[in-house]
Amino acid sequence: MSTVKSSLGTPAKAPSMANEAYARLEEMIILGKLSPDTRLSEQMLAQALGLGRTPIREALQMLRANHLVEIHPRAGVFVTRLDFRSQLLVFEVRRELEILVAGRAARRASHDQRTEFRQMARDMRASSEKGDKIWLMNVDRRFKELAIAAANNRYLAVALAPIYAHSRRFYFTHLETTNVSIALAHAAAMEAIAEGNEAGATAAARRFLAEMEEFTKAVITEELVSA
Repeated sequence: MSTVKSSLGTPAKAPSMANEAYARLEEMIILGKLSPDTRLSEQMLAQALGLGRTPIREALQMLRANHLVEIHPRAGVFVTRLDFRSQLLVFEVRRELEILVAGRAARRASHDQRTEFRQMARDMRASSEKGDKIWLMNVDRRFKELAIAAANNRYLAVALAPIYAHSRRFYFTHLETTNVSIALAHAAAMEAIAEGNEAGATAAARRFLAEMEEFTKAVITEELVSA
C-alpha cells in the first residue's frame, strides 16, 4: 500500500477520499466553521473541499453515525448541536474502553506501529508546547486511530468511533490553545505503548482521562452558571 507524508511529517497510510472528507468536515465542525443547525449540501461541500460528491456523501454518512450531523429526508443535512450535558455520560463508557485499548495496544502493536507511537509522542509534546491547537487535534486523531488499529478489536473500534467524535468535538471546541498536562499524559501513554509497557500505558490512560473529566466538569459548570 502506498504511503504519504502526513502534515506532521511522519509516514501515514494514504487515506481514502471519504476518510479525508470526514476528517476535514469534522475539523470544520469542531472549529465552528460549520456551526450547529447549518444546512449542508453535497454540492457545496464538494466545491469547498475540492472533492467528488461520492466521498462527500460517504463522509456525511460517517458524520451521521457519529452524531455530528443529522440527515432529514427532503429537508437536508444539518450540523447537530453540541450537547454538553451528555459528556459525563460519555465518560462513563469511554473510560473503561479507552483503558482497554491502551493495554491491548501495548501488548499487540507491531514494530512499525511502535515506531509511529514514538513519533506521535514527540509531536504531541511539541504541539502542546507551541500552543498549536490544530496540530494537537491532528496528533490526537492519529493517536486514537493507531491505538484502535494496534488493539485489533473491531468491536472496540465500532463502540469508540462515536464516543471519540463526540468527545473530540467537545474538548477542542472549548480548548482555547492547548492543555499541556493532558497532552503530556497522552504522550506518556504513547511512549508506554511503544515500549510494550501495558501497566504504564493503562496508568497514563487513566491519568489523561481523569484530567479530561476535570476539564469537562469545569466547562459544564461554567456553561450552567452562564445559562
